[in-house]
Amino acid sequence: HAFVRMDARKKRHKSSEMSDPSSSAPDMDMATESSEAALAMASGLQAGAERAKQLLEREDYANAALEASGALQVLPSLADLAVVQGRALLQPLLDTVMTEDNAAPSRIQFKEAYEAFRLAAVMDPYNAEALMELERLSKLLELLPDDSMQAQTVVEVQEVGETDACGHNHSHAHARAPDTEWTADVIVIGGGAAGIGTAFSLTAIFGLDPSRVLVLERGEAVGTSFRSWPEEMRFISPSFNQQGWTKSFDLNSIAHGTSPAYTLHAQHPSGTQYADYINEIAEAAKLNVQLRTEVLSVAPIDGGGFNVRVRAAGEEVTKRSRYVVWAAGEFQYPREGGDCVGGAELCLHNSRVSSWASLDGDERVVIGGYESGVDAAVNLAKAGKQATVLASTATWNVQTVDPSSELAPYTADRLREVTAEGFSPSPKLLAPLRVQRVERAPEGGFNVVAAWKAADNPLPLPDGLRKPFVTRAESTARWLAEQEGGDAAPFASLGTITPPGAEGSEVVVHTAQPPVLCTGFEGSVASVARNLFAFADEADEAKGCLCGAAMLTDDDESTAVPGVFLVGPSVSHGDLSFCFVYKFRQRFGIVADKICRGLGRDTAAAVAECRKTNMYLDDLSCCVGSCGTC
Repeated sequence: HAFVRMDARKKRHKSSEMSDPSSSAPDMDMATESSEAALAMASGLQAGAERAKQLLEREDYANAALEASGALQVLPSLADLAVVQGRALLQPLLDTVMTEDNAAPSRIQFKEAYEAFRLAAVMDPYNAEALMELERLSKLLELLPDDSMQAQTVVEVQEVGETDACGHNHSHAHARAPDTEWTADVIVIGGGAAGIGTAFSLTAIFGLDPSRVLVLERGEAVGTSFRSWPEEMRFISPSFNQQGWTKSFDLNSIAHGTSPAYTLHAQHPSGTQYADYINEIAEAAKLNVQLRTEVLSVAPIDGGGFNVRVRAAGEEVTKRSRYVVWAAGEFQYPREGGDCVGGAELCLHNSRVSSWASLDGDERVVIGGYESGVDAAVNLAKAGKQATVLASTATWNVQTVDPSSELAPYTADRLREVTAEGFSPSPKLLAPLRVQRVERAPEGGFNVVAAWKAADNPLPLPDGLRKPFVTRAESTARWLAEQEGGDAAPFASLGTITPPGAEGSEVVVHTAQPPVLCTGFEGSVASVARNLFAFADEADEAKGCLCGAAMLTDDDESTAVPGVFLVGPSVSHGDLSFCFVYKFRQRFGIVADKICRGLGRDTAAAVAECRKTNMYLDDLSCCVGSCGTC
């Protein structure tokens, strides 16, 4: 057949060239050098194995694993040698096929060559040459007489050439494990920034075949959560394409060499814009994304791997993978239950607002004063609606060195705009209050019942340049002036009223419309993946952990279920929260490195590349705030 004849002609041509006696000496020298190199490699591997065994006997498990991992780095090179052996054994048989006066060889004669290629595929499942030879040899064996070459020695080779759910056509051969059919080596649950960013890192940086990394997204498109943002919502961290001029790059980028600012020409992208940016990366990298697929369960398999039960197109099926990366995010899992605030069922969570301008009525009470609460107040004010914010802390006056714990400059700028003199209707900011319950008012509408907390003083440092939105003295003076019918004009530029109140005294705020909950998100991990993670309790919190956070190893692997990894804004280590893109993207490489090493791949070059591009954050000491009054 054509491919056999072509190989035979090429080999015969090479054989005629090598028959020249003048070339025999260099060839023998090359063979001697190759033999010496192979012996050195084998000796090094044997020495590494002995050291690992000794460490294991001494119960030095960490160093034993490290030594074994180092020794196993030679597997790809050994796989290359096995390919060479297989080809050396195969070619004489192919020459026999081309010789008409000889009987056609039987399958059993190809067994030794086949086993060499099979061994190469086992040592390095991504050795393209081994997989190609296995595929070609399998096709040839189908044409030869059957004999005692047993079926169990054959490694099934799958040709993946069909169009997958993301519309891409991937054509790669893969050797499957003889006992378990894996859908993919890695299943990533969630097609948002973290999911696509991790899949990109696994494939484009660490070299996994895109068809072996399956991203499952339950929505209609990549970035469904971002597409569900209120129309007016924007990224609070600014995008700017400074790559090439600094060691850093766009804060909102999920992959080095890309920039939302460049792609979208937007400094603060909308949710839909950002989703389009993520989708652009997925398509350019030919990632294997399966849309409209809901994950129902993830269950470990005895001996390793996971059964991932999904529902797609109305049918339930099970997919199998060696590793699972949880990237389902937070936005689609809001905190809106009774544990949030009594009467929460009477409220509207901000994540369920399609547009602030389209809400009924001309006023709203907003419960919560962090980023989402202030964002709601600003957008309501710009839509001509009176907003009253009830916050547990006067976040608009908080100054900390951790950008995750204070209002973003972008949010603060917009709040100054709507509280400036002459702007109407200016939001009313009430703090510190603890909302106790929401109830229907007898006269119609709703009453929000809150109690004053102990006075806090979250004001700028004494020698700082920041000016508070409202000081306690100013707000008290304005409130007293208004209550006594006096002149509040001197305080008109404040744009807010924060009435004083004794700790524990009650405040009732009436609204005609359902109050807006800006109480954050429970998140997908706590909501639907509790069986896959352990969570920090009060004892862990005392050690510096964020209470309720998923407990992770240094590689962001679940401490409860090995093989499951967490990426995205839910990741935390100690009291460090990776809630922004520029934070959690630096952990993609950490996860990809651990997974690829588990698959037997050499990751040294990929890790070096990630470090070079600031995408491999393993030293968290640099995350401690370092800003002072400046």
